[in-house]
Amino acid sequence: MILVTKWFGSFLCVEGEVRKSALFPNDPTAIADRLEVMRKGGTLDEERRLVQGAVQVADRRLSGLGRVTKFDSFFIKPEAYGFTLSVYREATIELAKRMAKSSIGADVYLGHAVRAHDDLVFTNNILSERLHEWYSLHFPELGEVLFSEDYVDAIINLGFRDDILSSLDERMDSIGADIDKEDLDSIRDLASALKSCMAARRAEESYIESRMRQVAPNITTLVGPVIGARLIMQAGSLKRLASMPSGTIQLLGAEKAMFRHLKKNAKPPKHGMIFQHPLVHNAPEWQRGPIARAFASKLSIAARADAYTGNDVSSLLKEQLDRRVEEIRKQRAAPLKRPSGKRKKVRRKGR
Repeated sequence: MILVTKWFGSFLCVEGEVRKSALFPNDPTAIADRLEVMRKGGTLDEERRLVQGAVQVADRRLSGLGRVTKFDSFFIKPEAYGFTLSVYREATIELAKRMAKSSIGADVYLGHAVRAHDDLVFTNNILSERLHEWYSLHFPELGEVLFSEDYVDAIINLGFRDDILSSLDERMDSIGADIDKEDLDSIRDLASALKSCMAARRAEESYIESRMRQVAPNITTLVGPVIGARLIMQAGSLKRLASMPSGTIQLLGAEKAMFRHLKKNAKPPKHGMIFQHPLVHNAPEWQRGPIARAFASKLSIAARADAYTGNDVSSLLKEQLDRRVEEIRKQRAAPLKRPSGKRKKVRRKGR
């Protein structure tokens, strides 16, 4: 006897005939529940009730219940058991909704957080550049004395050049023009917006770091929270990153350069996003390729540990990576010497 499961029930068949059946409830939600169990590789109660008389199964999912064999079950029609295709359609729609909900995990939220962080960095740079250009009409020398948030705070809290110089206990013959209070108030509004944007950026960085240590602690230890989150975002999810070979991880973010190499015979890229890590971009040019390759190899192992086991292997991976980087630095202390001149083409004589 062969155990066959359709979307509307389980059946025991012998030579093209149904001997025994266990139908599912004629309800889309109940059918969706059973389809979800089947999708995850589980066994249904209806199948377990029938399995006592079965010696073969038609689905590889049920290999634990019997020997898998090919079986054509076209003769089992849903209409013969009171089921319609409209019920199947509603059940599959319900299943699709559940799959869409379950596919959104913490790594997906992290991807959007990284995009938001990049947007905030871009906005910070734009607002800071505009603020410096605008306020420099009144006090251009302030940018040489105060920097970053101190510069913004001085404009918001004091504003006028004389008040800032007095608070700094400085004397300076500025070449800036005088400014009206109405103009200064408008500049202060821009400075306040910039300060809020800076605070939002710090908050986003703090969220990314804390969330990455929960979702991908091994990747975070190796490459840092922001770069690690960018790698997950570029891959699509943590599981997709874990399924990638190390060579693909090495080139994540360098897709355009890779296509340029394939189409226009340009130089192949040596690294993608991992170039942002100091271990790679601080290295001499002739060492970056091997270091990026070793880095990507350890990141591949870290991603698999984070996605599937949850084991903390970051210390071991970091130790192995540092050892390998030291070997590369010793082996490639100087750039490789390339032979000068063009190679002569050897003409082969015909037969």
